[in-house]
Amino acid sequence: MNNPQRMLALSFAGLMLLGGALLTLPLATNDGTSTYWVDALFVAVSCVSVTGLTTVDTFHHWSIFGQTIMILLIQIGGLGTMTFTTFIFLILRRKVGLENKLLLQEDIGEDNISVHTVLKQIALLTFGVEFLGGLAYTADLWLYLGSSAIYYGFYQAVSTFCNAGFVFFDNNLPYDLVGNWGFTLTTCSLILIGGFGYMASFDIFKNYKRGFHSFALHTKVMLVGEAILVIGGTLAILGLEWNNTLQSLPILTKLQGALFQAVTPRTAGIPTLNYGDLHPITVFITVVFMFIGAGPNSTGGGIKISTMAVLWATSWSLFTNKRRVELFERSLSQAVIYKACGIVFFSSILVVLATFILAGIEQFPFLDLLFEVTSAFATVGLTIGITPDLSEISKLTLIVVMYTGRIGVLTLIGAFFMKRRRTTTAYYPEDNVLL
Repeated sequence: MNNPQRMLALSFAGLMLLGGALLTLPLATNDGTSTYWVDALFVAVSCVSVTGLTTVDTFHHWSIFGQTIMILLIQIGGLGTMTFTTFIFLILRRKVGLENKLLLQEDIGEDNISVHTVLKQIALLTFGVEFLGGLAYTADLWLYLGSSAIYYGFYQAVSTFCNAGFVFFDNNLPYDLVGNWGFTLTTCSLILIGGFGYMASFDIFKNYKRGFHSFALHTKVMLVGEAILVIGGTLAILGLEWNNTLQSLPILTKLQGALFQAVTPRTAGIPTLNYGDLHPITVFITVVFMFIGAGPNSTGGGIKISTMAVLWATSWSLFTNKRRVELFERSLSQAVIYKACGIVFFSSILVVLATFILAGIEQFPFLDLLFEVTSAFATVGLTIGITPDLSEISKLTLIVVMYTGRIGVLTLIGAFFMKRRRTTTAYYPEDNVLL
């Protein structure tokens, strides 16, 4: 395989096109009519990229067949197409060749992996947590949905664990669940576990008895980063919304609502408060949280917590006049620093350009459009409520943004634009640029 990044990018694109074609079928809708191809493709891309933005109502528009197609796309997209395909190969006792192993390494983001071992661990974690989440959701929703809570509970568990953000029951129901601690804890747990990253989770399972110091550097970064973002986000939203959207709620429910809104922008996109009513500062903080996103080799999106940690450490070493960039008594390589800078730079360019395109076409407030684009890029699925009213060009722009956000900007560049690295011992002379 000359370019595993290209194969990975094409596999996601192929799955999105197939999903869009299936969702245009009359069988996929409740009223038996065909869905307009742009809307069907938009939803398919949103499913495979585990985003959650949709131009049609998931509960009312799609039939059970359509929703099942969506869940399959979400599950494959959450696991990664190569991970899912290789997993099927192993079930059918097919040999996993070098090409598939390279693709799997690219998909997971880890080198030198044992295919069988890692896939078994991923399958156990994914399907085990989704099953437990389905049971918990069934219990949480039974009072509201009756026996249909079984169907919606398990579908919602897949969507939430994969950080997809689709709500498969009535969209208005989450707003009634703002005081339901069971629903909040189930949803937040599934979001955080799904977005934490498989490799970091396996490291914790393996070394938790020996304490924090025994964890790999990446796991430490993820644990501390998650704690800062969840606790800091909860306190920030609690303070900003205390006399706004949380005003009429009891104190404990205010805390619960703030916690939920601090976790859900981490690429999950299931709200219990109406984002159209939030303070503009809260909306902008949510944009920042969405842009940061979840962990690498997880079901979440964004630039990743670890990328942000590397940028912070690099800036800190500059201000403290250190020669090396350090985190938890470990030095970071130049390659990691370059990659983090590249991810943030190209991701920012993508969000800015897409926002400019939408701002030039749409009449909505600029902050709403920035929110929508960032939600698409970070595969979150939160919206101010403008998605169904966007023009075709805006929808197609968001399709490109969601696709890029799912496979990663560096993967897209490496797949189609980056030249093969050439080994050379000749270098240009150094010179200075004023900063």
